[in-house]
Amino acid sequence: MYVRCESAGFLPPVVAGIVLVGLLIWGFKNPLIWRMLAVLGMGAGVGVLVWGIMLAALHEAPAIGSPAGIIATGAGVLVTAVALLVVSFCGGRTTRKE
Repeated sequence: MYVRCESAGFLPPVVAGIVLVGLLIWGFKNPLIWRMLAVLGMGAGVGVLVWGIMLAALHEAPAIGSPAGIIATGAGVLVTAVALLVVSFCGGRTTRKE
């Protein structure tokens, strides 16, 4: 007998959100984590942006949202990733090279 759970659809986004917040907190101690997240975010942002532009150019309707919304989401992710990259290079050094 198999039990089917319909409410488990929210679990992966919740787990992904918890992992993302954990990595952002870890980035305060180790800026390399922020730089890696920024690179992944830039790739995702550009991918979503290009996807939205292609949908708009081909006059296709996405399964959710609109092409303009997808373009805006891609641009927002891209800008956030660039800001995170800049912030990762700000601040003083904890070690000193001599």
